[in-house]
Amino acid sequence: MIVVKPQKLTADNYYSLAMNNTYWSASLVKSFLDCPARTMAELRGEYERPQTDALLIGSYVDAAFESKNALNRFKTNHPELYKRDGTLKSEFVKADAMVKRAQDDPMFMEYMRGRKQVIKTGKLFGAPFKAKFDVLHVNGKVPRDQWRIVDLKTVKDFKPIYKPGEGRLTFADFWRYTLQMAIYQAIDGRHLPTYLACITKEDPPDIGVFQVSQERMDMEMELLKDKMELFKAVRAGIVEPERCENCAYCRATRRLVSPRTLEELDLDMEA
Repeated sequence: MIVVKPQKLTADNYYSLAMNNTYWSASLVKSFLDCPARTMAELRGEYERPQTDALLIGSYVDAAFESKNALNRFKTNHPELYKRDGTLKSEFVKADAMVKRAQDDPMFMEYMRGRKQVIKTGKLFGAPFKAKFDVLHVNGKVPRDQWRIVDLKTVKDFKPIYKPGEGRLTFADFWRYTLQMAIYQAIDGRHLPTYLACITKEDPPDIGVFQVSQERMDMEMELLKDKMELFKAVRAGIVEPERCENCAYCRATRRLVSPRTLEELDLDMEA
């Protein structure tokens, strides 16, 4: 009998299918909240979300703040950033401007101070979780009240976003960043304050540093506690995953059962 030694979680395999099937994460939880059917298809290797410019810009900015070497590796690994003449596409010239806008602000850069892309694991709700912290500022040379977890975000702007059934939400609530930071805090286990360091994609870019209140994070963890047993049952194949019927995966795999009425479309528009 051949015994396969479990893989160690590293920067190289962090986003791999094997590690995603080994650990839970904030991204996986948010995906289950959006569409369980798509999430299970991804975990089975049957579906892969297409890479978008928005995701690439976010990864580009993350790499730029990690280190010059990290940005150079990212550029080498993503030739799609470049035009045929070898110059950066306009979207990534804009990303450079976003980085410079943030780097020119002393307060923003203060909150970016600390260890970058720190990988941690822990157990939440009886399940193994992983997290990669953009910035973990834990330093014995500074007072403990200055320790913090910071996540770097690139966003369209800071305006409220409408979500059907929930109304106008802050960008942080719409993208469930508060839940993400609650999970990060719980995995770290030291009850550290958490912040979102944000850069907009506007011209010119805007910047902001936003603290996520402890009350909000406690509330997010209570809500997640109520959902995790269902998510674990879906992941274990005990419960059939629901379809959201709105995402690209659901559109691509939808099977028609019967005609709909035009009045149903009117109701969809009102939702």
